[in-house]
Amino acid sequence: MPALRATELREYAVRQRERTIVVTALAVSSVVVVLLAFGFWAFFLHVFSHPISPGLVGMRIDGDTVTVKAGQCPQDRVRRVEVWDSGTERLIWRGDRPLTEEGRRGLLPLWDGKAYGTTSAAARPSELPKTLDVSIDHGPEYGVSEVFDIAKVRAAALPPGSYWTRDGVRTAEQLDGIPYCGGSSGT
Repeated sequence: MPALRATELREYAVRQRERTIVVTALAVSSVVVVLLAFGFWAFFLHVFSHPISPGLVGMRIDGDTVTVKAGQCPQDRVRRVEVWDSGTERLIWRGDRPLTEEGRRGLLPLWDGKAYGTTSAAARPSELPKTLDVSIDHGPEYGVSEVFDIAKVRAAALPPGSYWTRDGVRTAEQLDGIPYCGGSSGT
């Protein structure tokens, strides 16, 4: 190869530097685009697979009767309620398709086979576990759940029509007023 003159050598070095800068910029921007795309994908996957619970769930215990009230929007209907022992993570009872309008609107007597289209065969335990996890399914869009400390629920002084919640004692109307219903008011 013939010897290069100083100006040709400088021009060659400048072109090499420009080429290196362009290749580096393209590589960095490609990595940034891939990371942003992955970040948006992960964010939307998380948001859509773990929807935020729209409301509170309250519980009251009157003797052997255990009732929960799920706050919900007027158009929502309960499809299923499940009761889990939080300590053992074992399903204790399930009721599908509440038969009354009150039940479909979130007022749910637990272990009452006559109040549901189908229920699990399990009877109410003679002694409730220390904590119950109650999950209420409103359909494919969302559901609500709450873990209840049974001692706290029993110790609460609940006026008629009121329920113990993690945020204090609430009436059914107050529970229904908590969820954001897309501009519609609660019951």
